[in-house]
Amino acid sequence: MRAMNWCALTVGLGLALAAVQADAQGAREPGARIDAPGAGVTSRPEVRGTREPGARVTTSDTATAARVRAGTIEVKDLRFGSRDAEQLAIGRAVFTGFARENGVVVADRLTIEDVTGRLATQSWRIPRLAFDQVRLPEELYRALAEGAATTRPWADLFREVVAETATIDTITMSDKTLATEQVLGGFVMTRLARGIVGEARLASITMTAAPDPKQPVRLTTGAIRYRDLDLGESLRMFTGGGDGTPKRVMASAVLERLEITAPDATVRLGTYEIGATTLAVPADPLPAEVFALGATMQSGGDPDPAILAKVVRWYRGVLRGLKVESVTLRDIAVNGPDADLRIGGVTLAGLVPSGFDLFELRDVAVKTPDGPARLARFAIERVSFAALLDLALDAAESGRDPDIDPAKILDLVPRIGAVRLAGLDAKTPEGPVSLGGFDIEMDWTARLPDRLAVAVSRLAVPIDPSGPEDGRDQLARLGYRVLRGDLAARLRLLAADKALVLDDTTVAVDDVGRIEATLRLDGIDVDAALADPDRADEILEREARLGRASLTLTDLGFAERFVADLARRTGAAPQALRDELATKTRAEMAEALGDAVTPAALDRLADFLRRPGRIAVTVTPRPGQTVRLGELNAGGADLLGRLRIEIDTAPR
Repeated sequence: MRAMNWCALTVGLGLALAAVQADAQGAREPGARIDAPGAGVTSRPEVRGTREPGARVTTSDTATAARVRAGTIEVKDLRFGSRDAEQLAIGRAVFTGFARENGVVVADRLTIEDVTGRLATQSWRIPRLAFDQVRLPEELYRALAEGAATTRPWADLFREVVAETATIDTITMSDKTLATEQVLGGFVMTRLARGIVGEARLASITMTAAPDPKQPVRLTTGAIRYRDLDLGESLRMFTGGGDGTPKRVMASAVLERLEITAPDATVRLGTYEIGATTLAVPADPLPAEVFALGATMQSGGDPDPAILAKVVRWYRGVLRGLKVESVTLRDIAVNGPDADLRIGGVTLAGLVPSGFDLFELRDVAVKTPDGPARLARFAIERVSFAALLDLALDAAESGRDPDIDPAKILDLVPRIGAVRLAGLDAKTPEGPVSLGGFDIEMDWTARLPDRLAVAVSRLAVPIDPSGPEDGRDQLARLGYRVLRGDLAARLRLLAADKALVLDDTTVAVDDVGRIEATLRLDGIDVDAALADPDRADEILEREARLGRASLTLTDLGFAERFVADLARRTGAAPQALRDELATKTRAEMAEALGDAVTPAALDRLADFLRRPGRIAVTVTPRPGQTVRLGELNAGGADLLGRLRIEIDTAPR
């Protein structure tokens, strides 16, 4: 969000340093140019100073006036940059209470008026800014005032600048290409020392964007508060000299209110907070071509490949050390003819260019044609897309489409640690649907997850008796109006054992039943399958083999309802129906499974059908036999001859 771009707040302070250079013009002839660090700066100065209160100092006494213990120095009409591509102009700068103290230049107040600037398609204007109790090192002053060479980098010298307060009434910024205008009002900064601003407050921002004059967009904010802004380190981005070491450049920023008004919608935000921000500044400064590149791309032109590559290389270095502790938005409302959305909070934590620790939505409410829907929480945890980012940067730097090796396609898939959803309530044509929780968790140590776990809790789905004949009508006939249930499943990839294991898997539906399942497949050679993606299915079917499978079913009321309904429709006695079903099913299973199951096991199956409770079926290969994954799909007598099926039952 451009409104929260704290770097814009360096404008005022940077202009103050430029204005200090205005003092230099008092020691030169009017209109003289400054070479060395002040190159490209011209002025028409008026210099006033006092040895004694009220005493006048002439222009010819400038060198003396610059060394008095107290006085006033005024400079007018400063120009920075070439006349053909002017970047900065200062109408008037005044040092009040100017002095030198032990190698430090001091001023009680520095006032700068009528500041205008232009950079590519952007321009800005500051009517007035003022700094109180300003102190800067003699070396920096001489470099600015006299064009003297410095022995230390400018960013290091800037860290020795001190100012108690700084105030800017308004900053007006516009962009011709984007057809935007921003007005930043009421900026107050306190405690600048060692290049760090202790606190800063911006009273408001108003922005108007009108790429289409008939559909303008307006943005307004309340106050924005910043804490511990490291302007010195940020300055290195433009001057160069960084060492690539991550350093904190901001402790926090808080925006108190934001409203965006568009022709078809209004967006309101209660607060917007950015936590501690770390940045690694590279040795090279921001490429000057970046502004021309931005203007070209904004206007729809094709960027110069060489310039684009240079800019991408620079940003790649910056991105390596970028980290934002947290971004939090609260009390979001979106209103419009087709929108009515409320979000209590949005959090993005542990943000780095290659991923984040947490993305979270809380207390979401939206109106739909069927009625209101609410969601207590949605979260995505531990996301990494480093390989995908590198691919995009490589493509941008080279100017060529990415060349993706099919064998490495999985390396580009973002890794997600968890997806969570909780507290869902929604109206549907069939009735209200609710969900207590939905969780997917993944553990990664290689190219595929080592563990995948899924859990669904307190799911409630309505059964409409008048609905289509897709099975729900039969459930309604059995007396079910709402199905409530839970689900849990865990899938583990044991790479060292070349095995895939499904366990801790349960589906339970109230008043219906519970199913528990386990499965183990051996011979899962993931590396071989990934090395040859086109033949992955063939490899797995050929090598994977059954280790063990089990299924346990517990009746929780469905069997009784089913038999009772069948008895009502046929007029038969319930127990007679159970006996008939048991006898028929036993005979069918004996014929279908053959020697894979013993007569005693079939008797237990029949007993379960007569008196439903709990039944467990376990399938394993017979000793010395191997059952391939592909054979399980084919079936047949030969397969059954190599399997052993065990059945156990227990009362409910």
